[in-house]
Amino acid sequence: MYLKNVLSACMGLWFLVSPWVFGFEAHTNALYTCALLGSLQFVGSLMALGKTGKKVWQNWLCFMIGAVFIVVPNVYHLDLMAFFSFVVFGFMTILVNYANLYADHQ
Repeated sequence: MYLKNVLSACMGLWFLVSPWVFGFEAHTNALYTCALLGSLQFVGSLMALGKTGKKVWQNWLCFMIGAVFIVVPNVYHLDLMAFFSFVVFGFMTILVNYANLYADHQ
């Protein structure tokens, strides 16, 4: 479970720096969206370290942020590589946090 949360935190960092990687930092709405949600995912993932189960709100937060990041490139009309990156990492965020939400307690 630690590895899943660290992976989710790393994806949050990726979303945070993606405006500069893909060159849309001049688009302020997209920049602020990525900065806010990427930061929330990073912090939420670190707060969820070692926690599993349906009652862990931090995993639910990151799960929902992953869903939002799938929609972000469509809202802000990002280029193909950014679109692909956001969709893939958005689905990965959803899957990793789903695995944390429904993991067996050991």
